[in-house]
Amino acid sequence: MTLGRVAVLQPFGFLAIEEVEIPAPTGFQVAVEMFAAGIGTVDVALLAQSDMPDWQPIVPGIEGVGLVTAVGELAERVKVGDQVVIGTTPALPGRDAAPPVLTFDVGAIQTDRPISTWTTNAVVDEQFLSPVPRDLAADRDCLALLGDTALIAAALATQWTDAKADEAIVVAGGGGLALAAIAALRAAGSEHVIALAPGHAHASASAAGASLCLEPGEDLAATGARHGLDCGADDAGAGAPLDHAIQWIDARDPGKPLDRAHAMATLTGWIAAGTFNPSVAIGKRYTIEQINEAVMELESGRIAGAGIVVMEPLK
Repeated sequence: MTLGRVAVLQPFGFLAIEEVEIPAPTGFQVAVEMFAAGIGTVDVALLAQSDMPDWQPIVPGIEGVGLVTAVGELAERVKVGDQVVIGTTPALPGRDAAPPVLTFDVGAIQTDRPISTWTTNAVVDEQFLSPVPRDLAADRDCLALLGDTALIAAALATQWTDAKADEAIVVAGGGGLALAAIAALRAAGSEHVIALAPGHAHASASAAGASLCLEPGEDLAATGARHGLDCGADDAGAGAPLDHAIQWIDARDPGKPLDRAHAMATLTGWIAAGTFNPSVAIGKRYTIEQINEAVMELESGRIAGAGIVVMEPLK
């Protein structure tokens, strides 16, 4: 077994940093030494759920990047030494996942969570992994967002959006998904991307490629936009009514399946070509010891973009 440092969500929302034994992978499982993990709204929402009377400690995190250190006897998609990104959209749908068993200091046992990336060392079913070139990006930590945030952004820009390159398109929200969507639209050839975001996110939206930044509630009619991506669910302060004259796509529920293989190939191609940089979607980087601070800052909406936790594995 490997000793790893994990962030364990306790009852009532506190994240405790523990050193636990990470089991060796078996079957379709793969061991990954994590470089970094994304901190998303799905993870932040777990804090509210941890107030429930029957809450049991778990390790959150649904996306990340790392290096494969061991594989189970049935794993075939990756090999030791591969750099991989982790995300919730399975590459092999139809087969039940094989979650690892983690035992925490308080005696609680996690047995049914297929992905936990807030850890220095993860064990994940291979269906949630995608290998990416080890020299894909100089900033390997930013690849943590490829498993979910950037993957959805690529699908929004290439699979779900009907706007033509010369048509204005609005991206609502100032979180990580909104910034990644702006960058993905520009990489896909959109010439006029409008950010509808809180003022503190305008500089980040411009850096991601927005040609115009507006505050929520401002009149969009003058922009001539008829297409929009609603990424506001990634913002703690989201909720402003959207212009009904625009055809909106809900970024988290587009009503269409995500072609993961196509989106991942598109992303890695953009990154290799220098037309998409995942770093533009990162608002702040944290250590695993700062995870409580990270969650509070992202929950408050004070940070534009996504958070990532950068890991330092135990040696």
